[in-house]
Amino acid sequence: MRQRHDLLIAGTYLISMDPDIADVPCADVLVRSGEIVEVGPHLPGREAGGAQVLDAAGTVTLPGFVDTHWHLWNSLLRGTVGDRPGRDYFTVKRALAPHFELGDFYWAARLGLAEAASGGITTVHNFDHNVRGPQDADANIQAHLDSGLRGRFSYGPPDSAPADSANDLDDLARLRERWPEDHLDGRLDFGVALRGPYRTPPEVYEREWRTARALGMPITMHCDRCLREEGCRSCGLTRLEELGLLGRDVQVIHAVHAGEQDIEALARTGTRVSLSPMTEMRTMGFPLLTELLDAGVQVSLSLDTLAMPTSADILGHLRAIVSVEAARTGSGTVTPRRLLRLATLDGARDLGIEDRVGSVTPGKRADLVILRSTDVNLVPSGDPAEALVYTGQIDNIDTVVADGRLLKRHGRPVLDDGEDDPVTMAAARRDALL
Repeated sequence: MRQRHDLLIAGTYLISMDPDIADVPCADVLVRSGEIVEVGPHLPGREAGGAQVLDAAGTVTLPGFVDTHWHLWNSLLRGTVGDRPGRDYFTVKRALAPHFELGDFYWAARLGLAEAASGGITTVHNFDHNVRGPQDADANIQAHLDSGLRGRFSYGPPDSAPADSANDLDDLARLRERWPEDHLDGRLDFGVALRGPYRTPPEVYEREWRTARALGMPITMHCDRCLREEGCRSCGLTRLEELGLLGRDVQVIHAVHAGEQDIEALARTGTRVSLSPMTEMRTMGFPLLTELLDAGVQVSLSLDTLAMPTSADILGHLRAIVSVEAARTGSGTVTPRRLLRLATLDGARDLGIEDRVGSVTPGKRADLVILRSTDVNLVPSGDPAEALVYTGQIDNIDTVVADGRLLKRHGRPVLDDGEDDPVTMAAARRDALL
């Protein structure tokens, strides 16, 4: 695992996402042992105390982006999924999922996480809905740790598991024994990915919910009836509330056809919603971002999958979202700065790690993304937050720091000596899989 560096990021425009710090037009950020220890106005010639100085003049720095729902295991399917008959996401996924070997799981996750790091995403929630056994889970967890990124692994069922087949709840309980905290580098925690009452019978979902809550593991669940029920105009979340299945420990995915009562149920129970706008607009409908925010529902953003296909260009995604919401609702709720908060601090809140990441605050871990603000597509500009969302590109990302480790520098990934390139390895695994 690559080493952490003591860093002095000198002379950057800081978008801190901390309301007490706000923006600092010319700031220094000091990092020691992976922790942000000082944030303040730039002092030319400042003594770095042995820290590596990153000359950040002409840059914008903000917290690393947080993705709250990503199926890393099927990253190898990008390029195989398409628009031709028989090549849609679900057909390809169901056909190839049973044939994944341990190396496929590992390098699929490494590929997705490498692209995440390239795009400034420093935290990824891995919603794994193809866990066929303990070794599959372990391969995903090891890949996440090897990537250098932060995140959560949510343990799900095998792909296309029968409705009456529960998650491997016995192994879920053993997971923490195999992976104690001192093996996780303070960067990874565990959750459970469940199918819920619209996909499984009571004898399955009731047991799964009881087990997850007894273990204190957060629950994540797709809410995508719109994919299976023609003319769907309700997500049925009021029923889940009546069954006691919603709550602050539950994250609902998509919910693009949530009605007013559904949204009220989410708000009442403190249930969180992760939206994946790019895949939702492709296969489900328009995400209800404005309606959810106006109702006080805690919302975060996610990529969903590379297989759809899409990419980890978070700034491009934010640009699409702000334009769609303006056209769809005419509301001023969704602004560039609000979107940056959704992609950083609100994502950290969704995953319960806002005390560690999500803002550039002394005492938090150093998950940071530094972008060149002097690139042609970002000048001239007024508000840097607006510039990033309206005209920013993934190519503007110069440096990515995750827990004090440099994962991208001068626009290129940083690999350890002798480390296999995830791109090369994933391409080979995909060819062998096909």
